[in-house]
Amino acid sequence: MNTFFSSKYDVQLPSTLEIKILEGFHEHSSAIFFNFYKEKFEGFDYKTISARYGDLTGFEASVNKIHIDDYMNDQHYDEREIINIGFALVILVQKLWNRLRADECTIILSSNLNSEFGSNASLTFHKKRANEVLMMSSLDNCAQAVLICNNNDEFL
Repeated sequence: MNTFFSSKYDVQLPSTLEIKILEGFHEHSSAIFFNFYKEKFEGFDYKTISARYGDLTGFEASVNKIHIDDYMNDQHYDEREIINIGFALVILVQKLWNRLRADECTIILSSNLNSEFGSNASLTFHKKRANEVLMMSSLDNCAQAVLICNNNDEFL
């Protein structure tokens, strides 16, 4: 985890990922998605969502997950670069959320630096809601580095 935080520096996001994120957010039936998922979830049924995910928070966190390595264009990045692309993505989502919305969100960045497939990271977000909490198992023995923040947290 110390490597995760101590290696932060400015890095350029992959342009295809940045363009997708900058499309903004889409709200449908109180659920918020990245706008590029808009058509995929336009007509979802809340009863089905509730049965499968428990609530909108779990649904959003599952749907909004981005695997950063899907946007690497076959380039090889070392673990430090992967981490910093992740941090840059968190900051981009925070800025965009704060510019477009008045409510709060939770952003989760996780990174597996020792995967058999190489270093990778993923990001997800969900709107903060009263009485809805994303259930996560204990992070004490988690093999991945995990950062959980909100849209107003600052990183030096």
